[in-house]
Amino acid sequence: MRIIIAGDGETGQHIARILSIENQDIVLIGSDRERLSELDAEYNFITCEGNPVSVDTLMECGADRADLFVGVTPEETVNIVAAQMAKSCGARKCVARVDNPEMCEGRSARLLHEYGIDMTLYPEKLAANEIKRFIANNWVSKFFELHGGKLLSLGVLIREGSELCGKQLRDIPNNPRLFHVSAIQRGDDIIIPRGEDSIKPGDTVYFCVLPEDKQAVARLCGKDQAPVRKIMITGAGRVTENLLEILPPKISVTVLDPDRSRCNVIASRFPRAVVVNATSNDVSALKEEGIDACDMFLGLTGSSERNIVSCMVAREHNVPRTLARIEEMQYAPEAESLAIDKIINKKQLNAGKVINVLLGMDTSVPRCLSLDKAEIIEMVAAEGSKITSKPVYQLGLPRELTIGGLIRDDRGMLVDGQTRIMAGDHVLVFCLAGSLTRVERLFR
Repeated sequence: MRIIIAGDGETGQHIARILSIENQDIVLIGSDRERLSELDAEYNFITCEGNPVSVDTLMECGADRADLFVGVTPEETVNIVAAQMAKSCGARKCVARVDNPEMCEGRSARLLHEYGIDMTLYPEKLAANEIKRFIANNWVSKFFELHGGKLLSLGVLIREGSELCGKQLRDIPNNPRLFHVSAIQRGDDIIIPRGEDSIKPGDTVYFCVLPEDKQAVARLCGKDQAPVRKIMITGAGRVTENLLEILPPKISVTVLDPDRSRCNVIASRFPRAVVVNATSNDVSALKEEGIDACDMFLGLTGSSERNIVSCMVAREHNVPRTLARIEEMQYAPEAESLAIDKIINKKQLNAGKVINVLLGMDTSVPRCLSLDKAEIIEMVAAEGSKITSKPVYQLGLPRELTIGGLIRDDRGMLVDGQTRIMAGDHVLVFCLAGSLTRVERLFR
């Protein structure tokens, strides 16, 4: 596919890199000549210096034959106008990042769709929804569900002392069969495992599991669900604002931020929240506002380093669960090694939504979870596709992907070698980055 991305900032670069790994034909439009030159030399995509709202620039980039246009510049208006112009030039589908939640729903969303914008990206809302899922399932670091939770993929961080540590997969008790281990993340590496692979402390193990067996997997991993009644948040930005809109009223929240104007905005919009004008590293303020009594701590400032440090402080005060917003992915392994339970990265959430568009899925629900070097995807088996031709063990699946489970007749089930996938099945696929084309060939 030919994909044009407008915006050479961190989000645009990340989406371009992820999609170029998938062997897509990528053009990245930006205005910083030096940055574009560096990207052109380092990655497998084309860069173009120009204005995304210029017809000349769009046509130079091939908008008339583009399968997808993605506008992710810092300016909402530029993204919307550029997407509309790209659609007028001939782009099949167009996506625009927005800063206003009203653009994502209701009359505004319908109007944008009429003007040619197929989907809007509002990263702060995506992040808030991901945090809400973590609050409801705070013993897992990654949570992905199919068909309203009839089949789950759970990424669980394994700590020293777990009974799984040091065991080969074939030696883990799983009779009756309660789960399928889809992948193991070890540092920067993703392993599609076989029976002889073992689990080590610090690994994130991805289980495919039915909802009724979720607690059995929790016990096996030495995990439990922590009750959440009181949350402390550092950072009063838009992620926090969107989160407070969807949190249950039974949860009490304290928000700290050094920007007095942002504190006033949050306090006026959410009178039930306690809002404190203080920095995230003000330990005395954290203690005074009751960090010792909190069930969860969320580091949501714009600084990855501050979020990591404040989560460490929360751990020192025995807060059971911590979450850090980290936009620089090089910090992610260090954050996990410091016992931070959950990492939020808006660029990954955006990439997952864009991959949904590529796969032609309903983007109203999360059908793809991007993991930087891997994806968890829901695929629908088409009539006559290769995936339906034989039992799984006879398909000769590529080494870089595995099938964990499926939904058939609105019921979840795990997959083993004897399973024969049928047309219409919704299948949970775990695949390494770069193998998306192979997955599509199997299912189309």
